[in-house]
Amino acid sequence: MTHPELTELFDRIATLRIGVIGDFAVDFYYEIEKKTGETSLETGLDVHWGRRPRTAPGGAGNVVQNLAALGVGRVSTFGGVGDDLFGREMRALFDAQRVDATHLRTMAPGWDTCTYTKPLRPEGEDHRLDFGTHNRLAAGDFGALLGALETALPHLDALILNQQFPNPLLNEARLNRLLKLLARFPAVRVVADLRDFGKAVRGATLKVNTAELARLLGEHPAPDLATCVGQAQTLRRTTGGPVVVTRGAEGILYVDDRETTAVPGLRLTGPLDTVGAGDTVVAALTATLAAGASPAQALDLANRAAAVTVQKLGQTGTATAEEILMVG
Repeated sequence: MTHPELTELFDRIATLRIGVIGDFAVDFYYEIEKKTGETSLETGLDVHWGRRPRTAPGGAGNVVQNLAALGVGRVSTFGGVGDDLFGREMRALFDAQRVDATHLRTMAPGWDTCTYTKPLRPEGEDHRLDFGTHNRLAAGDFGALLGALETALPHLDALILNQQFPNPLLNEARLNRLLKLLARFPAVRVVADLRDFGKAVRGATLKVNTAELARLLGEHPAPDLATCVGQAQTLRRTTGGPVVVTRGAEGILYVDDRETTAVPGLRLTGPLDTVGAGDTVVAALTATLAAGASPAQALDLANRAAAVTVQKLGQTGTATAEEILMVG
């Protein structure tokens, strides 16, 4: 797309209302130094030093912050947090980004806010400590979220379905209930990014990477574009909706019942950090398709946005309109 076309598209994106339902988390980063020479007087154990603590939305929250960075007019969340310090931090992060967290429910005692604790050493990320990824959502809480979503859907242009935790908010049974509800609102563009339940999607646009695509089909990851197209078409015949495949440095593929479109990855130099790039693609695809762009235009913008985020090291980065416009 040309610069004027991209600018016009971002103007349309600014009018959109997009919801996200799924697994919300906080990413908690800090730098750690283990060889300090200091010993605890109380325990006799080595003392580690930490510095520069910072947080960012993770999981479905990273999709949300990418939508906000793209300039989506209103972003709404449907999920849960605990009554704890990380739950309060997630609400503060969303408030700072002017995200509508009305339906981000505070769960009953015993629910830990999902948190990825990431110690950073000069040589890279150390052992991660996770909180809350095995929470169990009560049936009543899911029913309440579904009711809130039913009320909100007439006022949404698009909805993103997210699943990534080992014990997710959207398991297969709940996903089926959600899809039945969404069938009543055909004007809402639905995009799904589900690590484990992609084959259960019906009618929505499903985003997968090459490893997820192969796993869903019980095959080996595609070594070339032609094989990847064949696998995507097989999955599309199961789901009944478009399939988008992120292929890392090789680019992005789109397949539906009418067309097949692929864009090559942009050639980048220097160190790269691909963590969260898939969330950037999901957010950009959803926003551009909901704004009326063609699949080819959506892939173009998503490809540019991913090129921005992978160059941001040590973070699950976002891409703003200004940054995307600078990508050649």
